[in-house]
Amino acid sequence: MTKLLSFLIIFCSLSLCAQVTIKGISNHAFSKFEIGTKADYISNENIIYGETLSDSMGRFSFSVSLEKTEKLFIRHQNKFGYLYAQPKATYYLEFSDLAFSNFNQDNEVELTFINLDTLDINYKILTFEHWLDQSLNILYPLKEKNSGEFLREIKKFRSAVNEIYSQEKSIFFNDYVKYSLGIHIEELQDFASPSDIDKFSFYLQETPVKWNNDKYFGFASIFYDKYFYKQTPERRLELIHLQDQGNVSGTLKILESDSLIRSVELSEVVCLLMVTDLYYDRVITKTNLLNFLNQFKLMKRESVAKRAAERLFSKFNILDAGDKLPEYAFENIKFKDFSSQPIYIQFFNPTNKKCISELAAMRKLEKTYGKYIKFITIYKEQERYSKSEKTYLDQITWTKIAAKNNHPIWKDLDVQGFPYYVYVLPNLIIGNINALSPSPNGRYETIEKTLFEYKRMVEGDE
Repeated sequence: MTKLLSFLIIFCSLSLCAQVTIKGISNHAFSKFEIGTKADYISNENIIYGETLSDSMGRFSFSVSLEKTEKLFIRHQNKFGYLYAQPKATYYLEFSDLAFSNFNQDNEVELTFINLDTLDINYKILTFEHWLDQSLNILYPLKEKNSGEFLREIKKFRSAVNEIYSQEKSIFFNDYVKYSLGIHIEELQDFASPSDIDKFSFYLQETPVKWNNDKYFGFASIFYDKYFYKQTPERRLELIHLQDQGNVSGTLKILESDSLIRSVELSEVVCLLMVTDLYYDRVITKTNLLNFLNQFKLMKRESVAKRAAERLFSKFNILDAGDKLPEYAFENIKFKDFSSQPIYIQFFNPTNKKCISELAAMRKLEKTYGKYIKFITIYKEQERYSKSEKTYLDQITWTKIAAKNNHPIWKDLDVQGFPYYVYVLPNLIIGNINALSPSPNGRYETIEKTLFEYKRMVEGDE
């Protein structure tokens, strides 16, 4: 009887999850690839499901257990591509090197599917997106030329979408279509768009929060964008007072009573979106934000939002200008040994073209200011680098440190991409997170002015 019960438990567990197989090809031999997903679309924290090394021909494969359709990412170094994976499916794809640049940090690439099933969620989404893009390209010019015709065509397009997908059984895809239209079509109509009450009633009111659907959160983040500033002055003062006190229950109570929220679950979502906005807008301090998020994650009621608050707390609990640099443990190197002078820290990736292109400028700066400022380059420790990558690392003649992937410095200093620089003042006080680089930015600024001013001060030049 015990064996039978154990078998039934195992069988039921396996029936809830189904394997998804992904086989890919790339231009990168013997390179690490990762697969994962977003833990939620508020904190946007990545969860890594697995990693693998490509073979000599650049081929790689993953096997992932999924209970339901999920949006996954595949990452190689600072490039990543997205796909939607449904249980029991097998995908064959090409990982392209053509990236949509994101300020030289993480760059999105296109995943090209091979022999994609027409019933697969990706085929449906790609087909719908192509149709939507074509329709918007036709509709948008009408907006200025003939508003009446524009509105009629909008209605015809929506009716066509409803008719085409009337028999669609995939809840995930139906939601994807619904909230995509909410994002693109509703905002496009301007004066003729539905009221906030109408949009809330149709898209949000009777719907549970769809935590795993990126389009749902795309719509919600637009709908509740800068929501704090849409409140009355009296309500804004009350909300700020409650947030400064770390009073989560009081804040949620106010939000739940709002005519455009009306539920506990949605009030939690709006609350987290709102406090994040207020922090970035410098309306609340980092200390108050962290205290509020800490109180949120200590709530007795278990919810997905509570776990999102925990991730937000971790995300924002990083060092900032004015904080003291911790005493990090590195072999034979201690930052405190350089505390009498500024430190310019370069986070370096020998596979990143921007990093490589800035090596010459770094050498010039170190030669000019190395007597006054300590230069340190930090790169990720790994088992092997290619011959060319080793060549670039060997060009760094100043202090360089290999840090493990899980070393706290990466998170503490919010290093999310390369190249990345941090400027530290004497006595290990952080002067600037994400500091200027050695090469000019869009406004022709570099770190050299800062280094020159310090050198002049030390020398006592006029």
